[in-house]
Amino acid sequence: MKRILLWAAVVLISAAGGAWISLALTARSVRVHPFFQALPQDRAAVIAHRGGSGLWPENTLEAFRGALAIGSDVLEMDVHGTAEGEPVVIHDETVDRTTDGTGRVRSFTLKELQKLDAAHHWESLRDTGVVVPSLRQVFESFPREVLMVVEIKESNPALTDAVVDLVQEFRREETTLLGSFHQEVLQQVRTRDFRLATHLGQGEVIPFMAAAWFFSEGLYTPPGEALLVPPRSGLVPVATRRFVRAARNRGVFFAVWTVNDPDQMRRLLARGVQGIITDRPDLAVSAATDAGL
Repeated sequence: MKRILLWAAVVLISAAGGAWISLALTARSVRVHPFFQALPQDRAAVIAHRGGSGLWPENTLEAFRGALAIGSDVLEMDVHGTAEGEPVVIHDETVDRTTDGTGRVRSFTLKELQKLDAAHHWESLRDTGVVVPSLRQVFESFPREVLMVVEIKESNPALTDAVVDLVQEFRREETTLLGSFHQEVLQQVRTRDFRLATHLGQGEVIPFMAAAWFFSEGLYTPPGEALLVPPRSGLVPVATRRFVRAARNRGVFFAVWTVNDPDQMRRLLARGVQGIITDRPDLAVSAATDAGL
């Protein structure tokens, strides 16, 4: 019996060793995408979450213009589809929270949606013509050089295709990072156009984090170019020094969301994070400038 157990242990160890060797031989470097080369090289990037929803009506042209004016490096936005399938920039699946209307975004045509007041809950901007913009309008309103993170909120192949089509039409393949909480959306984007940058989905972050814990990040091939993660997930810390270092070792951009407290910003910057996703880009610009790299 002891001999059988010994042989079983040898077989298991050999198999595990073979698996590690196989991973080491097949692990590939992460490509250097132009999106990340365009970011500041002397400090962490400030990514205006929904355009800076703590300062302006979120996901509006007014917010995006304001975020750029105060020094944000990247505009982050969310996309849903209208009744006719037009990608529009809004976070929720309904219009209730951010406009003076009610109902699901997909129940409105673009024309109907843009009759709503997207600044209804901002007294100083109410009834001043602030609307829910289409993604086309956002691309038309800003030069191609403006970096954007576009999160596709729905698991809808037609919407994903429409977003990719717009990125291609406006020749923004080098300045747009597409993201989603839906793994199938990320996979569709990567299949549609290999030139597009994506972040890692949850199912891709977990094995990378596990590899980092064992100082084995070199054995893992990240399928995307960025990690956009919360500081912690429940009781589990995510943005640790080890994970940040592992990402840097593999050439993966590491940004943390959604951070609005200046002290927390400074702590994360001290760990080496490369981006702060925030509703308060004004505070983040100051913190990132002070911290440098």
